[in-house]
Amino acid sequence: MKIRLGSFLLPSAGATPAQFEQGFAGQNPNFYQRGLKDCARLLRQLDELGFDFVAFSEHHFHLEGLEISNNPVLLGTWAAMQTEKLRIGQMGNVLPARNPVLLAEDLAMLDHFSGGRMMAGFARGYQARHVATIGQKMNAHSTAANDPEFVEHDRINRELFVEHYEIIRQAWSQTLFRHEGKHWTLPPPGINWNHPATRALAPGMVDENGQLVQIGIAPTTLQDPATIEVYIPFTRSPATLEWSAKEGVIPVIFSPIEALAKGCLDLYHQAATAAGRNLAWGAGVGHFREIVVADTESAAIACMERGLGYIWTRWHDWFGFNEALRYPGEQGPIPNTPAAVRERGYSLCGTVDMVARKLEHMLTTLKTDLIVPWISAGPAPIDALLRSNELLVEKVLPLIGVSLTRYAPTLRREFVGEGWRSN
Repeated sequence: MKIRLGSFLLPSAGATPAQFEQGFAGQNPNFYQRGLKDCARLLRQLDELGFDFVAFSEHHFHLEGLEISNNPVLLGTWAAMQTEKLRIGQMGNVLPARNPVLLAEDLAMLDHFSGGRMMAGFARGYQARHVATIGQKMNAHSTAANDPEFVEHDRINRELFVEHYEIIRQAWSQTLFRHEGKHWTLPPPGINWNHPATRALAPGMVDENGQLVQIGIAPTTLQDPATIEVYIPFTRSPATLEWSAKEGVIPVIFSPIEALAKGCLDLYHQAATAAGRNLAWGAGVGHFREIVVADTESAAIACMERGLGYIWTRWHDWFGFNEALRYPGEQGPIPNTPAAVRERGYSLCGTVDMVARKLEHMLTTLKTDLIVPWISAGPAPIDALLRSNELLVEKVLPLIGVSLTRYAPTLRREFVGEGWRSN
């Protein structure tokens, strides 16, 4: 059996939990440099081990240091310069708070910089302080379930998300385009652009009166835009799953609870079938997990508790992440502990044999060929993370008869094959 392994890196500040607790770790230049150094080591290893992609998140104002990942496209460019085959993505660009034309341009540039390895990830945004601040000119709001105005804010968020996604797709696939929606008119009326060079070299961009009537981006993607993989991460929303199935977008399911994950797969498969897509049950969907492998169970737990075990319980519980660990019908608060993250199946943590059994069960029950490990670069000890990845690929996967494969990008037909790295 062949599967793809992605990798989700925040990253966080390169600090110990005790150093985080001293405050303002996100603004400490030593911690940021240490975090980058650790990530660079991971990137090179993931490339060599056969991982399919690396993806970074987008969150702003992270003075706490727990998620220093404010620009995933820029981080992706940095990652592309250090790797050869690893695809470069985002989990994800927070679409309701972004200018879609500028983001379409940035992703197209990343595609060229990486030699066609760009994959796109778009998120709706759950952290209010950055979505509402960065996206204030568009009246953007986050999608936090504990928001007392959730229904209205969720409606606006989804409205912006869908329109911005449509604009990006237009920009990638059409030489010239115009867009008229609720939130954007592209180009806006009344722009005089009677430039003779535009008339001669980009016909159709202006009308007979010299008014700008269409726009386009340059460069456009190196890949054939119809084949670019698009992801939406950290989701269990029925509306998002149905939209993803219709659009051919890959959702990455967050919950490790089997009944909840299967419900998501049922919904996605039904919606995909209704949209005319012929997919096997479980196909077209990825799953987040943390995977920590060590020579002993105690060593694996020690690595996990300093990494994701610290970040999750110190930061993510406040946003309701523990709800993804709730069993159907369970009442009361979910224990906010590293042990709960492990025992409820999000962290596959232990020795080679232990992780092999857990991973085999996951693959058998969810019928997936795409797993996205959350790698806690920053607080987790880097040598332990590198050892874990090595054991996963070289020991765990062979033990259960699994090998790695990669998605092969399709470049535009007009590209003749002379990339910028060519000698």
